[in-house]
Amino acid sequence: MSMSATSPVKASHRFLLTVATSLIGGDKSYSPTPEELDRVSSVFLRAGGSWERLFGGSVDDVDLAKRIMRVAAKKGHLTPKPNWSP
Repeated sequence: MSMSATSPVKASHRFLLTVATSLIGGDKSYSPTPEELDRVSSVFLRAGGSWERLFGGSVDDVDLAKRIMRVAAKKGHLTPKPNWSP
């Protein structure tokens, strides 16, 4: 199985991709690259987050991941989805 931007192999990437495309987008959604997702994942772990706890249902870790994704988007560290409308 190969990794792609639309179907990542890592569970952490799939979670972050869901956050990036639906939760933080508002009228502007994002299409982060695997490298950007790795960077966000690294920041999440350095901030004290745990993927094991997150996938076990830890609300605190989910909130931390969302906050990190919002900051990454706001600071321009995520690739925005192209706007095809005129």
